Amino acid sequence: MRALLLLSVLFFYSCNDEGKTEFTDWAIIESYIRPGDYFNIKVTRQLPFSSDVVYSMDDINNLTISVTCNDTVYYLTPLGEGAYIDSSLIVTENTEYYLSFHFNGLAVSAFTYIPAKPNNFSQSATSISLTRIDSTSGFPIGGFTMPDPVELTWDNPENDYYLAIVENVESVLDPIRDFGDNTPPSNIFRKSPTTLAATEIRTQEFQYYGTHRIILYHVLPDYAALYNENTTSSQNLTNPSSSIGNGYGIFTGLNADTLYIEVKEQ
Repeated sequence: MRALLLLSVLFFYSCNDEGKTEFTDWAIIESYIRPGDYFNIKVTRQLPFSSDVVYSMDDINNLTISVTCNDTVYYLTPLGEGAYIDSSLIVTENTEYYLSFHFNGLAVSAFTYIPAKPNNFSQSATSISLTRIDSTSGFPIGGFTMPDPVELTWDNPENDYYLAIVENVESVLDPIRDFGDNTPPSNIFRKSPTTLAATEIRTQEFQYYGTHRIILYHVLPDYAALYNENTTSSQNLTNPSSSIGNGYGIFTGLNADTLYIEVKEQ
């Protein structure tokens, strides 16, 4: 699943109390790696408010970036626009990855590992039926009864973080309700990260009929911290990921399992 289904990396800046820009050309790392992927990252610069800043001489597209995995060192190939990859290094489960490069005179380092695939992922229903609500039909006389929430469960003996994402995979979206002049909602929604062994999908959360893919991600604490981070501002330069040294952003591993559910018209 593409990274936009998760979170985009945060871009950081900082100002002092007098409103004068205090700028350091930090490297911003963005990488979500899963088993089966080629190892890949993206490196960018932070975006300052002011145009009166001095960047380092480092070429963001020509950094020497190494990854150490199982005592073997790999050097990533630049693809342009800050993207780097090693097509000989396939990400695997329960493996640790150490990233390092130099930027703005600093040794940037990062660490992550790939958690295990969710175990015993199951759902309480494989299909539900919902009444269509549009401008012509309106609400049924006497109302209608909504189906029970869909319960998702999995094993979580260590109280790790998990995140469920639901995506309608139909090529043509068939709305359950009339959105009027409002912008139609996305075909994707997600639940907040949880350390429990269950979550539920309320039937009201489904916006379209058809086949939906339910992806359960086993994520690391740094991802959960990034998801919940809401204090980063121009007065507060923070980094939710403690695994990155001399840089900011997110460098994290994840693993997933997938189920499907059919939303039908009642």
